[in-house]
Amino acid sequence: MLMIYNDSVYGIVSIKEKIILDLLRTKAMKRLKEVNQGGPLILLKTNHELSHYRTTRFEHSVGVYLLLKKFNTSLEEQIAGLLHDISHTVFSHATDFIFNRGIQQDYHEKFYERIILNSGIPVILKKHKIDVNNILNIEKFTLLEKELPDLCADRIDYFLRDMCVYDSVIKEKHNEILNALTVLDGELIFKNKEMAKLFAEKYIEANVRFYCNAFQATIFKLISDTLRIAIQKHIINENDLFTTDSEIINKLRESEDKEISGMLNTISYLNVIEDEKNYDYHLKSKVRCTDPKIIIDDKIIKLSKIDEYYKKLMNDFIKKASKGFFIRILKH
Repeated sequence: MLMIYNDSVYGIVSIKEKIILDLLRTKAMKRLKEVNQGGPLILLKTNHELSHYRTTRFEHSVGVYLLLKKFNTSLEEQIAGLLHDISHTVFSHATDFIFNRGIQQDYHEKFYERIILNSGIPVILKKHKIDVNNILNIEKFTLLEKELPDLCADRIDYFLRDMCVYDSVIKEKHNEILNALTVLDGELIFKNKEMAKLFAEKYIEANVRFYCNAFQATIFKLISDTLRIAIQKHIINENDLFTTDSEIINKLRESEDKEISGMLNTISYLNVIEDEKNYDYHLKSKVRCTDPKIIIDDKIIKLSKIDEYYKKLMNDFIKKASKGFFIRILKH
């Protein structure tokens, strides 16, 4: 038994491992097919660059698994990669802003163990002689997760997945980037400076365009406010946050609550400018940048240590983004 899977980054692949196929069929994994990676971007009705963003948490999760498999990690780490986003809430990181975790973006992580243990996943793991506790101890999988600014499979996959859609250079070069990576001492290291620099510079560009800007900060602020009000009005409850985007959207719309409807309308046609003197919100987003390690003459060194241009680019981005955004919403 095998699955032929067509991935937007890694192409057509065959998934043969019985345990992976079993996990992909679980209700917990299937739910991620209806959790959009870009969160509230699915609500946009304007001709914004991100209006057509439709990557799901399922696609990303499978992508992380495929990437870990490419680098010959243990089966347990591949499984952890497949399951790492299993506890993601609706609208991806929107709930981080409800519970004041917007900068850290880690609210879902505290539910990781509960979601797995209350699903059909432990039975499947046991059937294949995998200890569920090993999968729950996700911190030990060093290729799967690393703190910024280091590289990890999670970070590499979501970046390539997004930029292969929106950036022609990365779409053309993504195989070169992947082939330029190697594993040394439990870390993903670039074998040459050229690809490391391309990755790092484009990662900052992705943040400016998608992950850390005034528009992104505002739409997440507005959807989190909408969800918070809906919880207060008992239109939804906190358990609903672990369903799907479409289920939540339907509940919000079917409530016919005027305040909720008005907020959804603002999100759908959102248009913002930055204005430090006359602003509606001062918002901050998670500031992301990478400083890839490179192996040169048998020595491992960070890109910023050998490239002054990138060092300045990185530091300038961190300084500017850390100040946050003074945002004025334009009426439509």
